[in-house]
Amino acid sequence: MAGIPSLALWVFAWIFLVIGLVSLIILIIYTKYGREVSVRLSIISIVVTAIFLGFAFHFLLLSWGI
Repeated sequence: MAGIPSLALWVFAWIFLVIGLVSLIILIIYTKYGREVSVRLSIISIVVTAIFLGFAFHFLLLSWGI
C-alpha cells in the first residue's frame, strides 16, 4: 500500500497544525496588544508553538513519504 498515507498521521498532523497556529496567533496578539510583558507566557507559548508545528510538519512529511 505504498502511496496511501496513514489516516492517523493525517489526523495528528492537522490537529497539531491547528494547535500550533492557534498558539502562534495567541503569541502574536499578546505581544502586540499586551499591556505588561509576561516572560512566562511568552516562553510557554513559544515552546508550545514550536513543538506542535514541528510535529505537524514531521507528520505531514512522513505521510508524503519524504
